[in-house]
Amino acid sequence: MNSHNYGMSLPNAVLRLSTDVLVDINDDERLAFAYAHGPALSGFGEEAELVCVWEADAVPDEASGEAVHLTVGRFQALLEALGRGEGWREPGDEALHVIARFAEGTLLADDSELGSKARAEVTEFPQALADASREAVAAEAESLAKRLGDAIDPWELAETLTGGLHRAYVALFAASGYFFPGYEHRVAFVERYLLGDEIPSAEAAVWVAAESPAQERAERLPEAWRALARTVLDNC
Repeated sequence: MNSHNYGMSLPNAVLRLSTDVLVDINDDERLAFAYAHGPALSGFGEEAELVCVWEADAVPDEASGEAVHLTVGRFQALLEALGRGEGWREPGDEALHVIARFAEGTLLADDSELGSKARAEVTEFPQALADASREAVAAEAESLAKRLGDAIDPWELAETLTGGLHRAYVALFAASGYFFPGYEHRVAFVERYLLGDEIPSAEAAVWVAAESPAQERAERLPEAWRALARTVLDNC
């Protein structure tokens, strides 16, 4: 295996994946590269996940259930989507989910050197993603504020907030050249990348407003959202 950037300094969870799971997969010539990501590598917990990327038309039927599996074609399509400024708008969008975790992760196997090539690509942050995410926050600032003020159904309110906050954080991270890794540990990631405390404070104000009684919420929440959007755009 020719591309190891690890040793005893790796967290135990990653070492276990490498020695107990990857070792049984490594001899398969169809394996293009493998990487680990998760809280253990980011310093926010003990868990890690192994992702295997296969140079094949489909993931092998016998692929280990202890890893996540993608084909090279699928991985490359997701990477290219972000390069075009696509695949990031909703919290569950696969492109951002996969590539952000790859960017934060560590290669464990890369005989094909396709993993190293992908790593080099993610170091050049796609300007199209930065532009598209900033434009989305600016374009929806007022309409989203109105939706939040008008929302009566708690589910609608939650979905509107979750989607809007996701796009706001994508734009904030993209402006500094990072892929937003998801809502988990977002404040810690903001601190890590020295993005300041304005956004977490503005987000906290949004949640406080959202928890207000209905009539008060209808007035406070739109203003809190506008303040958050302005803060994000000022930092983009």
